[in-house]
Amino acid sequence: MNLLARQAESLFWLGRYIERTAGLTRILLVQTAFDRGRAQETDWEWLLALYDEGEDFRERYEETNSKSVIHYFVNDREHPGSVLRCLEAARANARSLRAMISTDFWMQTNRVYRRVKELPEAALRESRLASTCEAIQIDCYALYGISNSTLYRDAGWRFFTLGKEIERADQMSRLLDVRFAQMQTGAAEGGAGLGDFTHWSMLLRACGGHHAYRRLVSGPLQPENVARFLIFEQSFARSISHCIGETEQSVLELRTVCDVPTPTKLLKRLSDIKDMIHLAQGDPGLIPRLHSFNDAIQNHLIELTNDLDTCYFEIDIDPAAVTVDTTADPEEPEWIEPADDEDSVKDQTESSLGNKSQSQSQVSS
Repeated sequence: MNLLARQAESLFWLGRYIERTAGLTRILLVQTAFDRGRAQETDWEWLLALYDEGEDFRERYEETNSKSVIHYFVNDREHPGSVLRCLEAARANARSLRAMISTDFWMQTNRVYRRVKELPEAALRESRLASTCEAIQIDCYALYGISNSTLYRDAGWRFFTLGKEIERADQMSRLLDVRFAQMQTGAAEGGAGLGDFTHWSMLLRACGGHHAYRRLVSGPLQPENVARFLIFEQSFARSISHCIGETEQSVLELRTVCDVPTPTKLLKRLSDIKDMIHLAQGDPGLIPRLHSFNDAIQNHLIELTNDLDTCYFEIDIDPAAVTVDTTADPEEPEWIEPADDEDSVKDQTESSLGNKSQSQSQVSS
């Protein structure tokens, strides 16, 4: 694989890993807040179902409780989907892009990785987990702010955006699918089920949409209103519809702005996803069919990622479409601290978390 194809792939996965980290810490933050003050610990099993990690978790942990699930998702080095491993992968990708990203972006990526790598055990106690997750989340938001302010708007920016938006759409469909299934199970077992106001509030907060939803919809939370908001609301940045629209826009700009050829099958895939969303929006019986809809969305996103891989990451890209800072020494950039440089090489060597290997374990599940 040539250098420019690797750069495109690294930018794509850099965007995905940052978004995955932000999403996971936000979910953990909401779950911890939901648990606080309750006499009996709430169910943490749904987090394992969210990423289809139950089998792997039970092979290495004896009990499914808050302590074990928190460790598994935050700093378990053996778990490719943990916050630590996602940030390790983000840092490795950023490091391979040193000549394309700003000093501030690299330093912030390094900062958030070190924050998690050096977390003391006490920081993962339920009493402190909320502040820990909030700090990591703010670090991820800072990365987005720095990227918006400093990344050059060439083809590389579009690949970074593609990674971020596809990951958001994937996480949203998973959240909807798992939480709806959990509430339906609760109803079947005699619980409040779909009518549980607390669960709907938790779902909205887990995707950062509670405030936006309340600005748009007043009154009690209704299952169909919440689902339609999270799927179709174009003005909400994490809705599935908005993410697919941004994905399509980035693909089109690769062709129209950056002169990067866009294969027909990629545009066809995006058109199929948009058509499916449009049909679902007009479906009065969407709620009973929500699982099949989310399942189809996730399958399309897997195929879309595979299409991007074959269309862009395995072929050369016109050098004119990617702007590289040739003044920086790619072997030893002047902004790399000696201590960081030594650790980075070691971390990359020890890590088994490659872009494609995690894409298959995380995205296709």
